[in-house]
Amino acid sequence: MRTLASFKRLIAVVLGVLALASSVLLAGCGKQVTNGTYTGRVRVSGSTTLLSLIQEASVQFMDRNPRSRVDVQGGGSSAGITQLQSHIVNIADSSRELQGNELAMGFVDHKIAFDIIAIIVNPKNPVRNLNSAQIKAIFTGKVNNWKTLGGFDKEIVVVVRDQASGTREVFDQKALGSTKEHPVESKPSAIEGTSNGYVQETVATTDNAIGYVSYGFVDKTVRAIRVNNVSPVVSSALDGSYPMARWLHMFTKGEPTGATKGFIDFVLSPTFQRKVVAQEYIEVRRVLNR
Repeated sequence: MRTLASFKRLIAVVLGVLALASSVLLAGCGKQVTNGTYTGRVRVSGSTTLLSLIQEASVQFMDRNPRSRVDVQGGGSSAGITQLQSHIVNIADSSRELQGNELAMGFVDHKIAFDIIAIIVNPKNPVRNLNSAQIKAIFTGKVNNWKTLGGFDKEIVVVVRDQASGTREVFDQKALGSTKEHPVESKPSAIEGTSNGYVQETVATTDNAIGYVSYGFVDKTVRAIRVNNVSPVVSSALDGSYPMARWLHMFTKGEPTGATKGFIDFVLSPTFQRKVVAQEYIEVRRVLNR
C-alpha cells in the first residue's frame, strides 16, 4: 500500500510540474493567464513629453500584474517610431503624427491624450499677447528685445525643445511654418531643453525668457500668453482658433496582443485617464465626447 501511495504522490508532482511549465510558457508569450493578470515583457520608447506619464503607467500596471514587465525609455518620438519599425520595441510613444514613409509601415494608432502647446513667459513679463508673425520673429531670432513688443528693455531669451522632440516638430510646423521641403530653424542661440519640465523651470527662473510647453505644465510659476488674442484652452483648441494642439499617441506594429494590449488598455482606462492623464493633459473622452 505504501508503494501505491508513493506512486500516486509521484503522479501528482509530475502533473503539478507540467501545469507550472504550461503557465511559464504562456507567460513568455505574453498571454493573459487564468487569474486575470497579464504576463510577459512590454518594451516602450519614444516621446520625452510622454515619458513620465508612461513610466507612472508602467509602475501601476506592474503592481496590478506582478508577472509582467514594462520597460520604458525616452529618446524622442522619431527614435521610438524607428525602434518600433525595427521591432526593438512593442510600443512607440509619440507626440506628433506619423509622416512621410511612416504612414505605410503598418502602424496602428492608439490616441491616449490630447495636448495643447502653450507659449509661456515669466510672470514678471508684461507681454500678454503675441500675434503669429511676432511669435515666428521671436523664435527665429528676427526680434531680439522685448521692448519691440511692448515689454521691458531686455534681450529675449528663447527656450526650445531638443531636435528629437515631437513637441518641437509640432511647434516648428504650426508656429514657424516649417516643412520638410522648406525647414525653418529656431534662433541659433536658443536654449535647448530635453523636457517640458526643463523649459518650464528655465522660463520660471529667467524673467526675459520665452518657451513652449504642454498644457499641464502651465502653473503659477509661468504665464501662458494668448496667440492672436486667443487663449490656449480646450475649447479654442478644438474649434481651431488656437493653432497649437495635437493628439498624443501610442503606436504599435499591427494590432497589439497580450500584455502589450493590456498595457495600452490600462493607459486608456477611465481611472488612469482621470487620475493621471488629466493632471498634465486632456483626457481622450473629453475630446471625443464633445
